[in-house]
Amino acid sequence: MDILTAIQQNPPLETETTAAYSKRLSNFMHITPTAVVRRMCRLMKKNRFREGINGVREFLSSGIQSTVVEKNEIAQDFDWREATFHLQGLQKQFGKSKRSTNYPKIKIDTTDPICVVLLADLHMCSWGTDYELFKQITDELIHTEGLYTILAGDLLQMAIKLRGVLEVSDNALPPKWQMAFLDSWLKEVHHKVLFSTWDNHSVMREENQSGISMYAHIFENHGLYSNGIAHADLEVGKQLYKIAASHFFRGRSMYNPVHGQIRYSKWEGQDRDILMAGDSHVPGVLSYTEGGREKLAMNCGTLQTNSGYAKRFFSLTTHPKFPCVVLFPDEFRFVPFNSVADWLRFRKGH
Repeated sequence: MDILTAIQQNPPLETETTAAYSKRLSNFMHITPTAVVRRMCRLMKKNRFREGINGVREFLSSGIQSTVVEKNEIAQDFDWREATFHLQGLQKQFGKSKRSTNYPKIKIDTTDPICVVLLADLHMCSWGTDYELFKQITDELIHTEGLYTILAGDLLQMAIKLRGVLEVSDNALPPKWQMAFLDSWLKEVHHKVLFSTWDNHSVMREENQSGISMYAHIFENHGLYSNGIAHADLEVGKQLYKIAASHFFRGRSMYNPVHGQIRYSKWEGQDRDILMAGDSHVPGVLSYTEGGREKLAMNCGTLQTNSGYAKRFFSLTTHPKFPCVVLFPDEFRFVPFNSVADWLRFRKGH
């Protein structure tokens, strides 16, 4: 909209200042107040009226406003300030609709210790997945009191990189129904899920193909998604545990399955107590001390126990192990276990 039309449709009030008027016009025209003043002064100069709001009033009272035309409006130079005004408006709008966070805050009111199991690389809807074990893990999670989970990605197979017929053929369900499978499963377990992270099999592959991810969207709808490295503060009873979780951390080592977690702790997550990841399908747990602070690094295995790709390039054996950690509510103490089964045996005194 040109400044002439804006002034005619929104004349200044009797007591209105130039600053207040330009701000009101800027909201109407969707440009910055500075741009409004610049256009207004340009219009006043063309018609030999005083600049500012008095010139606007004189201009409107002259009765000749219909004969004035701003000839150079279309030919204006690009204005980065005006563009920034609009970009900030879009950022504000997009921010209102954002449903993911890289800083989850979870509180569990309890007087008993809880157990958090790291689940990732389930590869649901692959032909090579152990579905009997998947059902057992799900039922164990749902029905075990005090057991919760952090989901660290690659829950679906989503073989959509189109590198070859064999790869795509590993989809036991097409992508649409893999997402339906995930959504249905989350409806059963979401009350036991503390949060989830991004991954490469679904999120990155979908984003590379289309720019968006339905996997991320499903988790956002459940209020459980972190799109980056999650720095979560988990309050258990009276104790606060600081967790860093991601699908993987850079710096993988063939000698140590939790090397990436330790590297991240040293450079970026110095305040984190527990670091979790998956991706490599190699389970590992390491308790260590860094700068006088107790730390725990965890990596999980996979349910994709019959992967032809893994058997050719990595190992003939795959370990469906998912480590867990017990967090105490009355003292700052965390105790890792190689599996939920080991924790349950310990809890029973065996």
